[in-house]
Amino acid sequence: MRRKDFLSILLAFAIAGFVLFLFVYSPSNGNKFTIADIKVAIEGKVKKKVAVREGLITHAKISRYNKPDTLIFLGESVDRVNVGDIILKEKNSPFFYIKEEGAKRKKLTYVLIPKSILNDEDFPKQWKDSCKTSWKEVVVD
Repeated sequence: MRRKDFLSILLAFAIAGFVLFLFVYSPSNGNKFTIADIKVAIEGKVKKKVAVREGLITHAKISRYNKPDTLIFLGESVDRVNVGDIILKEKNSPFFYIKEEGAKRKKLTYVLIPKSILNDEDFPKQWKDSCKTSWKEVVVD
């Protein structure tokens, strides 16, 4: 194989790799996950806290009413949740609520929205105003 042919093949692979990188890590893909997280509704009781990675508890197993148990990501909020607490996350909301027995419910952030996603043209227009007012605390720089 000649050197010129080898360099052409190498260049083709480099271009294909770059295009694949852009496709996988584009902001609109992140946008879809954020929108999916906001759209989900969850109601149930915390059965246990779970470490999906060794030594790092970030999830909670939720026993839902008339539905199968599910595992949800709580990130840093997992320390504010106890086994036996009731979790309520309304559809189309970036917040969730924790109700401890005999206590007032706590409002916590379920999903953070980066400004790059908020400013993306695919982000739902009906949520943009909420992000500037009632959802303000979920928008990060």
